[in-house]
Amino acid sequence: MKTRIYFLDHLRTLMIFLVVVLHSGLVYEHVLQNSWIVVDPVKANSIGMIRLYLDLFIMFTIFFISGYLVPLSLKSKTSVEFIKSKVKRILIPWVIAVFTLIPAYKFIFLYSRGLPQEEWFSYFHFFERAGSDLSFYANNPAQNWLWFLPVLFLFQVIYLVLAKTKVLSLKINLKTAVIVMFVVGVVYSVTIAQLGLNGWYDSAILHFQRERLLVYFMSFLLGTLCYKLKVFESTKKNKRLYIIANVVLTFTLGIFTAVALNTFFNIIDPQRNYYFISQFADRVAYYAFGLASQLTLLYVFLYGFRHSLNKRYALMDELNRNSYSVYIIHTIVLGVVALSLMALPIPPMVKFLMVTLLTFALSNLLIYSWRTIRQREINTKTVATAILSVVIVMAAFTAYPGTTENNEEQKTETTETKTAPQSGNSIHAAVIAGNIEAVKSIIAAGADLNEKEPAGGSSPLMTASVFGKTEIAQVLIDAGANLNVTNNDGSTALHTAAFFCRTEIVKALLNKGIDTSVVNNSGATAAQSVMAPFEAVKGIYEYFAKVYEPLGLQLDLNRIEKTRPVIAEIISTNS
Repeated sequence: MKTRIYFLDHLRTLMIFLVVVLHSGLVYEHVLQNSWIVVDPVKANSIGMIRLYLDLFIMFTIFFISGYLVPLSLKSKTSVEFIKSKVKRILIPWVIAVFTLIPAYKFIFLYSRGLPQEEWFSYFHFFERAGSDLSFYANNPAQNWLWFLPVLFLFQVIYLVLAKTKVLSLKINLKTAVIVMFVVGVVYSVTIAQLGLNGWYDSAILHFQRERLLVYFMSFLLGTLCYKLKVFESTKKNKRLYIIANVVLTFTLGIFTAVALNTFFNIIDPQRNYYFISQFADRVAYYAFGLASQLTLLYVFLYGFRHSLNKRYALMDELNRNSYSVYIIHTIVLGVVALSLMALPIPPMVKFLMVTLLTFALSNLLIYSWRTIRQREINTKTVATAILSVVIVMAAFTAYPGTTENNEEQKTETTETKTAPQSGNSIHAAVIAGNIEAVKSIIAAGADLNEKEPAGGSSPLMTASVFGKTEIAQVLIDAGANLNVTNNDGSTALHTAAFFCRTEIVKALLNKGIDTSVVNNSGATAAQSVMAPFEAVKGIYEYFAKVYEPLGLQLDLNRIEKTRPVIAEIISTNS
């Protein structure tokens, strides 16, 4: 038992930490802008590569560890006792979490974007606003990171049924099991993708990625098989196999990376339509080399932890004890921490590191403090946790004020100072208000025409492009505004004017000689930013329309849909 518990507990804790790393990175990436708890306007696209690899193996490994531990739990209990124990450990915490943490998530989601809070019943995960954009989290608050709990419970119940019906009594060696798992997993994932069913399934109870569900269950069953075969009871080291696994991992992960990145580039630029072999063959390669990488990574981790970290450490004992609860609460802690750091003028990679470490540390301290309070013990660590929590919460909800429905003055101040492309700077405020005389006066006073607003780094010319202030944009251009200055996304005013389909501003910029070859952080030129299918970006327009509506932004989606190809043609012709 010691052989199993020590190194597997350490590995599980590492996976929970990597979950925090992955989720922290989403704050500073150009993904999930409509759904992640907090999105900082300062971005670092390199974080996407970290997410690509972490997302590949974290949950796969966690399900394996969960599977390895479940036979021992069943062995010492009757079926009823087993179900009761899992209801107590998994389902009850899940119920509490979805009715407390999901509403907290939506509150922070709206607050961080300067949006008004909504009806109380809309904060629960079973709510869905009919006729709205369901990719916008406030309209469809899904379970998000809590999906793991009911799925794990389902896997354990299925295992109980299989064990009691003697299905699992079938004799199979580990090598055969891995081969079967690989073949079935690839066929399943490719089939789901070919049928167009890939993506998230969402209901009031279950929330999971369809193409990964069976793969995760087989990883769970692989863990149970390793327990049954007593794989980890031997202390013998197979260094040759370990070296082979690392070589295979290098090969499979390299091909997976190439195919995954190529698929990503095809998504952001549909006209590219490039495949190494064919769409189907590339899809098979993506899932095949992805699963091969998962299996080899799992072996490398198990080998390393089993032979190097199979002993107790005081710090790890505490972290291991907290890991399950840390997973449950970490996203809310992350949201508050990220919010508290949003106004700091520091590089995104530094923020990413700070959010990761603070979230993991504070989550552990909160769980530790909760446990000591329940035991009616208060010590220095508990007091320090309380003080740190208060400081971070105050920083989050005072340095970055949100809005309320009943406080119009606060709403105006927030949207003008904290939400890109808005700013408290007078020239940006004048542009948003459409006050051309005020803009001319500010220019005459010698103001910086390229002054960036703090949230998104937009110039006054970009702000004019967002809000469609054509005359003001022309005044700024004639006054000598730098046309090629970029915002935090790496976009120029041409990107902005093109995306919002401001035809006259686009023509004015082109006539003035703006550089059409500039590529933003998403890898797109201004022309390419309007070449994607409208349905793929419709949610982004709806998001902007909702966020900036208090400032008077009105977007005609029908006009934008018709104008996007025209804008692309105009820019391409002038390139």
